[in-house]
Amino acid sequence: MHIFILLAFMRHINLLKRQMATRRITRNLSPRAAVKVVNNPVAGNPATNKPYDTLHVAIRTKGRVIYVNPQPDNQSDQVEGIVQSAEPTPIAQSTQSAFSLPERVLVGFWFGWAPQLSMYDIPPEYNVVCVAFFEPDDGGMPRFVPTIPAQELKSGIAYLRSRGTVVLLSLGGAHQGVAIKTADRAVFRQEVINAIETYNFMGIDIDLEGRSITAANNQTVVPSVLRELKEEYQSQGKPFFITMAPEFGKLRGPNATYQPFFSGLGNSYDLVMPQYYNQGLDGIWSNTYNRYISQNNDELKGEFLYELTSAIINGQSNYIQIPAKKLAIGLPASPEAALNGYVSNPSAVAWALGRLEEDGNAIRGLMTWSINQDAANGYKFSRDYAPLIYSQ
Repeated sequence: MHIFILLAFMRHINLLKRQMATRRITRNLSPRAAVKVVNNPVAGNPATNKPYDTLHVAIRTKGRVIYVNPQPDNQSDQVEGIVQSAEPTPIAQSTQSAFSLPERVLVGFWFGWAPQLSMYDIPPEYNVVCVAFFEPDDGGMPRFVPTIPAQELKSGIAYLRSRGTVVLLSLGGAHQGVAIKTADRAVFRQEVINAIETYNFMGIDIDLEGRSITAANNQTVVPSVLRELKEEYQSQGKPFFITMAPEFGKLRGPNATYQPFFSGLGNSYDLVMPQYYNQGLDGIWSNTYNRYISQNNDELKGEFLYELTSAIINGQSNYIQIPAKKLAIGLPASPEAALNGYVSNPSAVAWALGRLEEDGNAIRGLMTWSINQDAANGYKFSRDYAPLIYSQ
């Protein structure tokens, strides 16, 4: 009994620490402060060796992440790597209806294995959480089995939902055994309902990878069942969100393997979060630089993010066209979170998102694998990018 009381007390202390840290962050933020940044080692375009001088730039000063919009010299003083005018501006969580995701999202995947992280310790900056994973049994049918005690998962989801976080269940993942036959459509439908009703998830994230994308009748059964359930739940006044997290290469080509999911879902999907990682030399041809930019090119990371996202938004280079308002870039939370694709310089992301916004193509936000690894890395990902997302 004493042990349980002590654990409950420690959890309460951790929650208080997280809330205090969040208050400190929001007090110290000044998104788009009107200042001029000069000779800041973070604020440089690696492709041209010129400063990102016309766009929103992320800099770090005295432990704070500040997003600045450089102004002409006669509008602000020149400073070297510091912010001179800063008005405290809290991170604002976007309002949302019962049937829509927040206007701005920071999506994080969470799992119950090592490095373990209590759901109560998920930062509030993550307003959409995808629980990994809805995996298959030996016959290929997805059956959700929690990786932590069921009651602990239920209470964690209830806590997240009580603070306004959208919690989804992610189907598949790196496990490539999902194989649903048309004859088993009703079984899959019931398995989705069981998971939703038992744990109070708010929808499904499609994260089929490898052979699971095309196995059996996945490409027709999965979208048709989810679309049907979305209509049913919404008719009952309940939310049901559908997201997808494909590897970006699966969105490309006349035979893009994710095309059937888009065709089957129609306009029913809420968000697509392509994985801009683990793809190594795969990349995009840049007409701007007249060269090919691979995903693992750190020198041109900002350009890669901008060019690939623009191609997807505009349906160019044989990519499936996805509206900017339904698109979030997926990035690793730490160097250990993926084989490759980690962004070592956050200003590259700020630069790319600024370019997209100037084009009139501001995307919905960012996604990361994973919140667990963000926590293990000192929450650097959410500290670096949440202010950027919520200040746009």
